[in-house]
Amino acid sequence: MDLYAELALPGPRGGTPDRRAGSVRRTATTDMVWPDGYAGGLVLEGRARDLYTPAVGEPVVLDAAVTRVAIGDARTITAIAAVPTRDGIEGLVGAQGGTYLRGAIDDVLPGEREAATALHLLLDDVAGCSLIAGFVWSRFDPDFRERMRANTPNFGTRKGRVICSGLRPGGFAQVTRLDPAYEGPMCAVMPVVPLATDDPWAWHELPEPAEVCMRRHRRLDVWRDGDEIVVDEQFRDSVWEPDGSEIVLHEYEVAARIDAATGTLAAVTASPRVLPFPECPSAAPNAARLVGTPVRAFRTDVQQSLTELDCCTHLNDMLRCLAEVPVLATHLPPPA
Repeated sequence: MDLYAELALPGPRGGTPDRRAGSVRRTATTDMVWPDGYAGGLVLEGRARDLYTPAVGEPVVLDAAVTRVAIGDARTITAIAAVPTRDGIEGLVGAQGGTYLRGAIDDVLPGEREAATALHLLLDDVAGCSLIAGFVWSRFDPDFRERMRANTPNFGTRKGRVICSGLRPGGFAQVTRLDPAYEGPMCAVMPVVPLATDDPWAWHELPEPAEVCMRRHRRLDVWRDGDEIVVDEQFRDSVWEPDGSEIVLHEYEVAARIDAATGTLAAVTASPRVLPFPECPSAAPNAARLVGTPVRAFRTDVQQSLTELDCCTHLNDMLRCLAEVPVLATHLPPPA
């Protein structure tokens, strides 16, 4: 199988769109790093910022957050620190990455999800980032493929259910993982097209990557168009190779419109640009099933509406972020 031909995706989009006057832009990154090597454990270093761009004058920072989360065995949080600080956040130590972690965040920091803070976004991303972070070692560890094949129990399932379209039983990921004779690419990756722009406000400060680093990027732009709120969203997971070059593992774009009066999703299009397995893109059209439903509930409802073969975990994460749009939209100027 020609994996890249099967996917037939357009590849990474370069640059970053210009900020619109009268818009809010949320950007976030999480660096998945291993400062003491693989045995020393994973550290997630998050940064996020909300920025309002007025028609006249300098941009205004509405919210910002920085997190550092140490992850131990079984994706368990062993240490956590955040700016701004929150009373009780240390209660997340011992919580395990995954669905239960998101519930733990609600228990330990009540109201944070409803307030749609930059901090909540970074904490919510601990679940997904702790799951995929080990991929970077496939680029550095020559024995990674064999170690992965040895760890096959329950591959592609969680709580007895298929995780997503790309990890389906009998799919490319499962078959190649189990076939000791297969020596081709385990997943499709593409060379990065940088998000670079001349605008110093386009993104929050992006640090230089560590030697072994995977980075999740998020950008969400929100503005008004008559009676609707317009959303332009981008998601990218990239990895640095041993030679210092950067590749992309996942990239999606989502365009959406939300009825400003009712808060319901009026229209949505999900566009995959880079995905690892041939079955992955089949989930994208299913985003349209959410049209007509209230976005404020998406942090929890998307996980119930789009499941198993109908979902992509990374697309679900993007759609869940639409729950934050009504809060971000409160900073927008009223319609003309």
